[in-house]
Amino acid sequence: MKKVIVCVNARANPDQPSCAARGGAELADRLENILLQSGLPLVLERFECLGSCNKGPNIKLSPGGKFLHHVRLDHLEPVVRAMEAFACKAD
Repeated sequence: MKKVIVCVNARANPDQPSCAARGGAELADRLENILLQSGLPLVLERFECLGSCNKGPNIKLSPGGKFLHHVRLDHLEPVVRAMEAFACKAD
């Protein structure tokens, strides 16, 4: 099953960057709604760390898809296009 993995990691030290501090949970909620409305054959998974905190919020299209960094709630068109292309890509 293909997944959209969204980092929702919240670091204990607020001085260190984290996806949660930059809106990772809200991003996951919004993308989950988009997936439900679109009917794309993808599952959204919330994940605690994708290892690129300084580039967050981060998304990974899995398996074998690309990483998306610096994702913003107010600019989701490129993310939705990437999800659509990934969903249609042959395994």
